[in-house]
Amino acid sequence: MKNMFIVLREIAVHMPRTIRLALYENRSRRSQLLLGRVWDFLNPLFQILIYWFVFSVGLKTETRNGFPYAIWLMCGMMPWLAMNASSVNAANAIQANAHVLKNVSIPVTIMPVKAIVRAYYEHLWTMGILITTLLCCRIWPTWHWLELAYYLAAAWMFLIGFTLISSSLSAVYRDFFEFLNPVMRLLFYISSVVWPLESLPEDLQFIMQLNPFAYIVEGYRKCLLYGESFLANWQQGLYFWGLTLALLLLGSMLHMRLRKRFIDQL
Repeated sequence: MKNMFIVLREIAVHMPRTIRLALYENRSRRSQLLLGRVWDFLNPLFQILIYWFVFSVGLKTETRNGFPYAIWLMCGMMPWLAMNASSVNAANAIQANAHVLKNVSIPVTIMPVKAIVRAYYEHLWTMGILITTLLCCRIWPTWHWLELAYYLAAAWMFLIGFTLISSSLSAVYRDFFEFLNPVMRLLFYISSVVWPLESLPEDLQFIMQLNPFAYIVEGYRKCLLYGESFLANWQQGLYFWGLTLALLLLGSMLHMRLRKRFIDQL
Protein backbone atom coordinates (compact mmCIF):
# COMPACT_ATOMS: atom_id res chain seq x y z
CA MET A 1 0.00 0.00 0.00
CA LYS A 2 2.88 2.36 0.80
CA ASN A 3 4.39 1.81 -2.64
CA MET A 4 1.06 2.64 -4.28
CA PHE A 5 0.78 5.96 -2.46
CA ILE A 6 4.38 6.84 -3.38
CA VAL A 7 3.81 6.11 -7.06
CA LEU A 8 0.43 7.86 -7.24
CA ARG A 9 1.90 10.90 -5.48
CA GLU A 10 4.75 11.03 -8.02
CA ILE A 11 2.24 10.82 -10.86
CA ALA A 12 0.07 13.58 -9.39
CA VAL A 13 2.95 15.94 -8.56
CA HIS A 14 4.57 15.58 -11.98
CA MET A 15 1.36 15.49 -14.03
CA PRO A 16 1.84 19.06 -15.43
CA ARG A 17 5.30 18.09 -16.67
CA THR A 18 3.96 14.81 -18.03
CA ILE A 19 1.26 16.63 -20.01
CA ARG A 20 3.79 19.10 -21.44
CA LEU A 21 6.10 16.26 -22.51
CA ALA A 22 3.23 14.33 -24.10
CA LEU A 23 1.98 17.35 -26.05
CA TYR A 24 5.50 18.27 -27.17
CA GLU A 25 6.12 14.70 -28.33
CA ASN A 26 2.83 14.67 -30.23
CA ARG A 27 3.55 18.01 -31.94
CA SER A 28 7.07 16.89 -32.79
CA ARG A 29 5.86 13.67 -34.37
CA ARG A 30 3.04 15.33 -36.32
CA SER A 31 5.25 18.18 -37.55
CA GLN A 32 7.16 15.71 -39.72
CA LEU A 33 3.98 14.65 -41.52
CA LEU A 34 2.40 16.50 -44.43
CA LEU A 35 -1.14 16.24 -43.01
CA GLY A 36 -0.06 16.83 -39.42
CA ARG A 37 -2.88 16.52 -36.90
CA VAL A 38 -5.29 15.38 -39.58
CA TRP A 39 -3.88 11.91 -38.92
CA ASP A 40 -5.45 12.07 -35.45
CA PHE A 41 -8.76 11.80 -37.31
CA LEU A 42 -7.69 9.61 -40.23
CA ASN A 43 -6.09 6.76 -38.26
CA PRO A 44 -9.20 5.83 -36.23
CA LEU A 45 -11.45 6.45 -39.24
CA PHE A 46 -9.46 3.99 -41.37
CA GLN A 47 -9.65 1.32 -38.68
CA ILE A 48 -13.39 1.82 -38.22
CA LEU A 49 -13.95 1.65 -41.97
CA ILE A 50 -12.03 -1.63 -42.19
CA TYR A 51 -14.09 -3.33 -39.48
CA TRP A 52 -17.30 -1.76 -40.79
CA PHE A 53 -16.58 -3.18 -44.25
CA VAL A 54 -15.77 -6.65 -42.90
CA PHE A 55 -18.75 -6.97 -40.58
CA SER A 56 -21.35 -4.73 -42.21
CA VAL A 57 -20.66 -5.32 -45.89
CA GLY A 58 -18.91 -8.68 -45.86
CA LEU A 59 -20.97 -10.39 -43.14
CA LYS A 60 -24.17 -8.40 -43.85
CA THR A 61 -24.42 -6.95 -40.35
CA GLU A 62 -26.78 -3.98 -40.62
CA THR A 63 -27.77 -3.19 -37.04
CA ARG A 64 -26.69 -3.93 -33.50
CA ASN A 65 -29.06 -3.50 -30.58
CA GLY A 66 -31.30 -1.29 -32.72
CA PHE A 67 -28.57 1.06 -33.95
CA PRO A 68 -26.77 1.19 -37.32
CA TYR A 69 -23.75 -1.05 -37.08
CA ALA A 70 -21.32 1.74 -38.02
CA ILE A 71 -22.56 3.90 -35.12
CA TRP A 72 -22.54 0.99 -32.69
CA LEU A 73 -19.01 0.07 -33.80
CA MET A 74 -17.70 3.63 -33.45
CA CYS A 75 -18.95 3.89 -29.86
CA GLY A 76 -16.94 0.80 -28.94
CA MET A 77 -13.94 1.40 -31.17
CA MET A 78 -13.09 4.89 -29.86
CA PRO A 79 -12.39 3.85 -26.24
CA TRP A 80 -10.63 0.68 -27.40
CA LEU A 81 -8.21 2.62 -29.64
CA ALA A 82 -7.24 4.86 -26.72
CA MET A 83 -6.76 1.96 -24.30
CA ASN A 84 -4.84 -0.12 -26.82
CA ALA A 85 -2.50 2.76 -27.74
CA SER A 86 -1.93 3.49 -24.05
CA SER A 87 -1.18 -0.14 -23.22
CA VAL A 88 1.20 -0.84 -26.12
CA ASN A 89 3.09 2.47 -26.09
CA ALA A 90 3.38 2.60 -22.30
CA ALA A 91 4.81 -0.92 -22.18
CA ASN A 92 7.78 0.25 -24.25
CA ALA A 93 7.94 3.73 -22.71
CA ILE A 94 10.88 3.16 -20.36
CA GLN A 95 12.95 1.46 -23.05
CA ALA A 96 12.06 4.06 -25.71
CA ASN A 97 13.01 6.96 -23.40
CA ALA A 98 16.24 5.46 -22.11
CA HIS A 99 18.30 8.44 -23.32
CA VAL A 100 16.10 10.85 -21.36
CA LEU A 101 16.15 8.81 -18.17
CA LYS A 102 19.94 8.51 -18.27
CA ASN A 103 20.52 12.24 -18.65
CA VAL A 104 17.60 13.95 -16.90
CA SER A 105 16.59 13.56 -13.27
CA ILE A 106 12.88 12.72 -13.55
CA PRO A 107 10.77 9.96 -12.02
CA VAL A 108 10.55 6.85 -14.19
CA THR A 109 6.78 6.78 -13.62
CA ILE A 110 6.41 9.76 -15.95
CA MET A 111 7.19 7.64 -19.00
CA PRO A 112 4.29 5.14 -18.99
CA VAL A 113 1.85 7.83 -17.83
CA LYS A 114 3.05 10.07 -20.67
CA ALA A 115 1.94 7.41 -23.13
CA ILE A 116 -1.52 7.40 -21.54
CA VAL A 117 -1.78 11.20 -21.70
CA ARG A 118 -0.74 11.20 -25.35
CA ALA A 119 -3.24 8.50 -26.30
CA TYR A 120 -6.11 10.29 -24.56
CA TYR A 121 -5.16 13.63 -26.07
CA GLU A 122 -5.76 12.01 -29.46
CA HIS A 123 -8.87 10.38 -27.99
CA LEU A 124 -10.39 13.82 -27.40
CA TRP A 125 -10.07 14.59 -31.10
CA THR A 126 -11.64 11.30 -32.15
CA MET A 127 -14.48 11.79 -29.67
CA GLY A 128 -15.26 14.97 -31.57
CA ILE A 129 -15.80 12.83 -34.66
CA LEU A 130 -18.02 10.44 -32.71
CA ILE A 131 -20.19 13.13 -31.11
CA THR A 132 -20.63 14.90 -34.45
CA THR A 133 -21.63 11.61 -36.09
CA LEU A 134 -24.16 10.85 -33.35
CA LEU A 135 -25.76 14.27 -33.70
CA CYS A 136 -25.92 13.93 -37.50
CA CYS A 137 -27.73 10.61 -36.98
CA ARG A 138 -30.23 12.34 -34.65
CA ILE A 139 -28.96 10.60 -31.53
CA TRP A 140 -29.38 13.45 -29.08
CA PRO A 141 -27.46 14.03 -25.84
CA THR A 142 -28.88 12.85 -22.52
CA TRP A 143 -27.59 13.38 -19.01
CA HIS A 144 -26.03 9.92 -19.25
CA TRP A 145 -23.43 11.41 -21.58
CA LEU A 146 -21.96 13.10 -18.49
CA GLU A 147 -21.12 9.64 -17.16
CA LEU A 148 -18.38 9.44 -19.77
CA ALA A 149 -16.29 11.27 -17.17
CA TYR A 150 -16.69 8.27 -14.86
CA TYR A 151 -15.56 5.80 -17.53
CA LEU A 152 -12.68 8.08 -18.47
CA ALA A 153 -11.49 8.13 -14.84
CA ALA A 154 -12.01 4.37 -14.56
CA ALA A 155 -9.97 3.74 -17.72
CA TRP A 156 -7.13 5.94 -16.48
CA MET A 157 -6.89 4.26 -13.08
CA PHE A 158 -6.94 0.82 -14.66
CA LEU A 159 -4.36 1.79 -17.29
CA ILE A 160 -2.00 3.28 -14.71
CA GLY A 161 -1.95 -0.02 -12.82
CA PHE A 162 -1.75 -2.08 -16.00
CA THR A 163 1.05 -0.02 -17.56
CA LEU A 164 3.09 0.11 -14.35
CA ILE A 165 3.27 -3.67 -14.59
CA SER A 166 3.84 -3.89 -18.36
CA SER A 167 6.43 -1.09 -18.56
CA SER A 168 8.39 -2.43 -15.58
CA LEU A 169 8.49 -5.97 -16.92
CA SER A 170 9.29 -4.83 -20.47
CA ALA A 171 12.21 -2.72 -19.26
CA VAL A 172 13.81 -5.69 -17.51
CA TYR A 173 12.52 -8.59 -19.60
CA ARG A 174 12.36 -7.53 -23.25
CA ASP A 175 10.33 -10.58 -24.27
CA PHE A 176 7.35 -9.28 -22.33
CA PHE A 177 6.76 -6.48 -24.83
CA GLU A 178 6.70 -8.95 -27.71
CA PHE A 179 4.24 -11.07 -25.74
CA LEU A 180 1.95 -8.09 -25.06
CA ASN A 181 1.11 -7.38 -28.71
CA PRO A 182 -0.69 -10.70 -29.44
CA VAL A 183 -2.36 -10.48 -26.02
CA MET A 184 -3.84 -7.09 -26.92
CA ARG A 185 -5.07 -8.46 -30.23
CA LEU A 186 -6.80 -11.27 -28.35
CA LEU A 187 -8.32 -8.83 -25.86
CA PHE A 188 -9.72 -6.81 -28.77
CA TYR A 189 -11.92 -9.71 -29.84
CA ILE A 190 -13.11 -10.44 -26.31
CA SER A 191 -13.87 -6.81 -25.47
CA SER A 192 -17.25 -6.62 -27.27
CA VAL A 193 -15.86 -4.06 -29.71
CA VAL A 194 -17.13 -5.77 -32.87
CA TRP A 195 -19.95 -7.93 -31.50
CA PRO A 196 -22.33 -7.54 -28.55
CA LEU A 197 -22.22 -9.68 -25.45
CA GLU A 198 -25.86 -10.70 -25.90
CA SER A 199 -25.14 -12.50 -29.19
CA LEU A 200 -22.66 -14.91 -27.60
CA PRO A 201 -23.23 -18.11 -25.58
CA GLU A 202 -23.55 -17.59 -21.83
CA ASP A 203 -20.15 -19.11 -21.10
CA LEU A 204 -18.45 -16.68 -23.48
CA GLN A 205 -20.47 -13.79 -22.08
CA PHE A 206 -19.11 -14.57 -18.62
CA ILE A 207 -15.53 -14.69 -19.93
CA MET A 208 -15.93 -11.38 -21.74
CA GLN A 209 -17.40 -9.74 -18.65
CA LEU A 210 -14.20 -10.65 -16.80
CA ASN A 211 -12.26 -8.55 -19.31
CA PRO A 212 -11.85 -5.04 -17.80
CA PHE A 213 -11.50 -3.51 -21.27
CA ALA A 214 -15.02 -4.70 -22.06
CA TYR A 215 -16.34 -2.78 -19.04
CA ILE A 216 -15.08 0.49 -20.52
CA VAL A 217 -16.16 -0.32 -24.08
CA GLU A 218 -19.68 -1.24 -23.01
CA GLY A 219 -19.73 1.75 -20.68
CA TYR A 220 -19.30 4.16 -23.57
CA ARG A 221 -22.22 2.52 -25.38
CA LYS A 222 -24.39 2.65 -22.27
CA CYS A 223 -23.75 6.37 -21.95
CA LEU A 224 -24.05 7.36 -25.58
CA LEU A 225 -26.59 4.90 -27.01
CA TYR A 226 -28.51 2.93 -24.41
CA GLY A 227 -29.10 5.62 -21.80
CA GLU A 228 -28.07 3.33 -18.94
CA SER A 229 -26.38 4.41 -15.71
CA PHE A 230 -23.12 2.83 -14.61
CA LEU A 231 -24.95 1.88 -11.41
CA ALA A 232 -27.21 -0.48 -13.35
CA ASN A 233 -24.44 -3.08 -13.48
CA TRP A 234 -22.85 -2.43 -10.11
CA GLN A 235 -21.64 -6.02 -9.71
CA GLN A 236 -19.35 -5.76 -12.72
CA GLY A 237 -18.31 -2.30 -11.51
CA LEU A 238 -17.20 -3.73 -8.16
CA TYR A 239 -15.23 -6.42 -9.96
CA PHE A 240 -13.59 -3.81 -12.21
CA TRP A 241 -12.53 -1.56 -9.33
CA GLY A 242 -11.34 -4.51 -7.28
CA LEU A 243 -9.15 -5.62 -10.18
CA THR A 244 -7.95 -2.05 -10.74
CA LEU A 245 -6.90 -1.72 -7.09
CA ALA A 246 -5.09 -5.06 -7.29
CA LEU A 247 -3.22 -3.92 -10.41
CA LEU A 248 -2.28 -0.62 -8.77
CA LEU A 249 -0.91 -2.43 -5.72
CA LEU A 250 0.96 -5.01 -7.77
CA GLY A 251 2.18 -2.50 -10.33
CA SER A 252 3.46 -0.07 -7.71
CA MET A 253 5.26 -2.81 -5.79
CA LEU A 254 6.82 -4.21 -8.97
CA HIS A 255 7.80 -0.76 -10.25
CA MET A 256 9.51 0.22 -7.00
CA ARG A 257 11.27 -3.13 -6.72
CA LEU A 258 12.61 -3.08 -10.29
CA ARG A 259 13.28 0.65 -10.52
CA LYS A 260 16.95 0.31 -9.53
CA ARG A 261 17.46 -2.18 -12.34
CA PHE A 262 15.94 -0.02 -15.07
CA ILE A 263 19.00 2.10 -15.81
CA ASP A 264 21.28 -0.94 -15.74
CA GLN A 265 19.04 -2.69 -18.25
CA LEU A 266 18.65 0.28 -20.60
